[in-house]
Amino acid sequence: MSRRFSIAVCFQIVASLLVGLVWVSLSEAQLQPTTNVVVTASLNTGGQTNVNAARLRRPTTNVLGKAHIGVFVMHPSSSYQNNGVCNALAQRGFTMLCADSVFTGNDNGYYGYEQHAPGIRAGINYLRSIAATATLPAISKVLIFGHSMGAPMMAFYQNVAENGAAIACQGPEKILPCVDTNLQNLPKADGVMLFDAHLGDGLATFTYVDPALSNNIFSCEPRKRQNDMFLEANGYIRDPGQLDDNGATYSKQFKKTFLVHQAVRNEDLIEVALDLLQQRRIQTGNPNDMGDAIPFVVPGSDGARLWQPDTSLLKYTKKPHILLARDGTSEKQPIKSVRPPSGNLDALDCDSATRTVNVHIWLGSRALRSTPGKYTQAPDDIAGVDYDSSATSSVANVKGIGKHPNGNQATTPLLIIANTGHYFLRPDEIVYDFAYSKDKTLAFSEGAVHGGGPCAQCTRIILNDPALPTATANAYWTDPAGNGPAERSWNFMAKWLGDRY
Repeated sequence: MSRRFSIAVCFQIVASLLVGLVWVSLSEAQLQPTTNVVVTASLNTGGQTNVNAARLRRPTTNVLGKAHIGVFVMHPSSSYQNNGVCNALAQRGFTMLCADSVFTGNDNGYYGYEQHAPGIRAGINYLRSIAATATLPAISKVLIFGHSMGAPMMAFYQNVAENGAAIACQGPEKILPCVDTNLQNLPKADGVMLFDAHLGDGLATFTYVDPALSNNIFSCEPRKRQNDMFLEANGYIRDPGQLDDNGATYSKQFKKTFLVHQAVRNEDLIEVALDLLQQRRIQTGNPNDMGDAIPFVVPGSDGARLWQPDTSLLKYTKKPHILLARDGTSEKQPIKSVRPPSGNLDALDCDSATRTVNVHIWLGSRALRSTPGKYTQAPDDIAGVDYDSSATSSVANVKGIGKHPNGNQATTPLLIIANTGHYFLRPDEIVYDFAYSKDKTLAFSEGAVHGGGPCAQCTRIILNDPALPTATANAYWTDPAGNGPAERSWNFMAKWLGDRY
């Protein structure tokens, strides 16, 4: 090696280290102290319970110039008043209102996202009502943020707010039209942020329905062996303590057979529920009866998702996208999942895998149509699903966001960030591809689990070291600036927001 080359290399190394140190210093300096105030009572107006609990977080000063941007965060059934994004974005200068819904802890209790619309409306209105103080500005822009199943819920809300219920969720393509009682005069958000977005409650249940029960759709026994994804003879791995525990390698023929029968069982359940609803309407003479009083108990409808144990499925995106990488870069490149297998043996327990709901809940929020024989799961796709058949569908709802029929408004900005330590890579790319908005962004956080933090088990699999301590495994995903997957996501969100509002 020549002396000139050695000096040049040393200079580059030192320069990169200095840049990294400066970046860390600036990043840490910009994280602001925040306030945290319970505001639940202010959201429950007119005697109506809109949310279960809510907290407002703001930076103590507006030194970063972003406190005029408000973000409302809620999930349909999980507690989000203290979710990690709330303080993370408040520290980065934004105003965050994070709430629990009235269905928190009751994920089988709602018949549609229309029941969450009052809470979202209350959150948006509350943020817009915040006036300027001596140290902080009034809120001039409000966005809605949905993580996991909160994503299709927020997409539904914005679709209805922009287009009305008749267009957004009551068309003839829907298995059951939404109830529009609470869907009038919904204020539009100024943007939508989706984080590791689910494809919707309908799709979730559809892919959980166990085709091993196809002999009798309402009985746990007997299980049909040729459709049983949990049999070792069909490729499931149960060896405890190994890196592939609760994983699977299914044959092409088994996958085809399983998916055909999963689609058929879902269609059978829909037809039975629709028949029960029709009989009820005839008996009561009420053509508007929605089936709330008709019990619908479905065993084997919570856990038989083929792609969870078989990590060869939904492993890649079809196109290059922004990767928020562990080396600190954010370039466009092909995206690959690093997720561990996550088979769910609890699905074999009848009580654990049974949904006890009613016909309205099943048809309104849990049902989705497909085409048996065309419904497939592949390394880079899930196909043959009729997303438009359910009002809970992320895909169906993002199609309507940003159209603004009156033509007098700019498109609604849409941000989607998915996590490579989980299984929503291709699903979130599908949502992005169908999104109408002309200002849409898709990025992937390398090594992040569903909640955003680092995936220790992913590291153990990559390094083939099952005994690797969690702290060491997590550090694998830390970039040169000291940021883990969650921090990279929060920083990307902050920049995206700052660039637009």
